Amino acid sequence: MSRDIASRVTRGVQAQHRGSLLTDAQTYDALADAIQADLKARRLDGDLPWGISAASRARKRVKPLRDAAKAMRQAAKAINGTVAAYEETQPDVVLRRREDKALRKAQRKQQLGTAAHNSAQATLQRLAPGDGDDAPAGAPKLLGDFFGGSDSQRRGA
Repeated sequence: MSRDIASRVTRGVQAQHRGSLLTDAQTYDALADAIQADLKARRLDGDLPWGISAASRARKRVKPLRDAAKAMRQAAKAINGTVAAYEETQPDVVLRRREDKALRKAQRKQQLGTAAHNSAQATLQRLAPGDGDDAPAGAPKLLGDFFGGSDSQRRGA
């Protein structure tokens, strides 16, 4: 019940407020254009030639309106982001994403473990030489066999 109400409210907020904010932004832009054009046409005594001073003065005067229009567009964007974030945090969506993520993680761990085991086995087979001339290379051997067996003489004993 609460999910249905919340989704209706968020859709309503998104439709009404976003639309009104974008309309306001367009109105502010149109108003700024009209004021800027009017101020550019007005020349004052002491202005530089070619209307440079008038254009600069006009841009300064309409800057607050341009900033307000930009703020309205950012607010509309924020409303869209909030509604999208709310819809993405539905419990069933979050649960499904977590399960998928855990499954992918388990698969990666299993693949890495298998690859590491195979690599270690191959390395051990390569490093272990045969015991004698007739023994094949790669036969398993104990670490103590590399340091002399029981028949060799020990030093310092």
